[in-house]
Amino acid sequence: MNRIKKNITVRFFSIETKGKLLDSFASAFAANKLNDKSRILNLKLKKHLIKISEEHSVAGISAYAVTVVRERNTWQTKATSDGSITGLALNQGIIGDPYFFFVVPSKKILLGFTTGPSGSLISVGKTMLDQFNSDRLSEVKLDLITKEKDYGLLRDLPTYSKLHFKIQSTSLADITDDAPQMMRNLSAAPYINNNMQLDLELDLNDETRDAFPNEVILELIEFLSDHDGCNFLKVQGVNKNGNAVKLDFGNAFVNFKTEIQTRDQFIDENNATKLLKEALVDYIESQLSV
Repeated sequence: MNRIKKNITVRFFSIETKGKLLDSFASAFAANKLNDKSRILNLKLKKHLIKISEEHSVAGISAYAVTVVRERNTWQTKATSDGSITGLALNQGIIGDPYFFFVVPSKKILLGFTTGPSGSLISVGKTMLDQFNSDRLSEVKLDLITKEKDYGLLRDLPTYSKLHFKIQSTSLADITDDAPQMMRNLSAAPYINNNMQLDLELDLNDETRDAFPNEVILELIEFLSDHDGCNFLKVQGVNKNGNAVKLDFGNAFVNFKTEIQTRDQFIDENNATKLLKEALVDYIESQLSV
């Protein structure tokens, strides 16, 4: 059987919470592993299998591995070469996309990757962390870790005047329910063909401000900056002094990119753990060099 090359991008998120999630994560992880190593939950209209794996020591830092499989409802039938079309026999399981995570409480970070839709990584990571959070009133927030100071400038701009991005139409096929509304609309548009590069420029003025307020633009930038199909992303705005500002977010967030050769259609947990360890070492070394 031929080997399949898979490109992997590990994303890094900061974990923000006012509760004791990070302080008590190690004990919660151990308790859940002892009592219920894996379980299927109905969360946000989709089934999630959450599997607690192992604690790992990477460069002297504790990292806790958790695997999540999120149900994918678009897979409905199986078709074979003889023309038979049948339903999928699940046997009390689920069919979906795997997500692999390392929780690093001492660094207040989460790193993870998926071979499914990358836009859903934040929502799945947050769903997973919520299962370890004993204080349901304390919200867990995940933010992509930036590597360019321009992202901080973006949040300080009181007015955006233009958003310009380019994205491959084929990458819109797996847009998830938690993606920005504009991207979901593009994904469903009947006039967009496969293998097109979409070049979109939004002029943000008084007429368009209601449809594209600042929070919507920020959501779009966060989504597009982390999307493999987006190869161009620039923003223009006006700062507090009334001066024009141009920002480039083509490569704004910390990530670790690599590729593996495998004979399987999916990445197994052992290989996933190796990749996450490599990514964490790379991140630690990059922080030491700053």
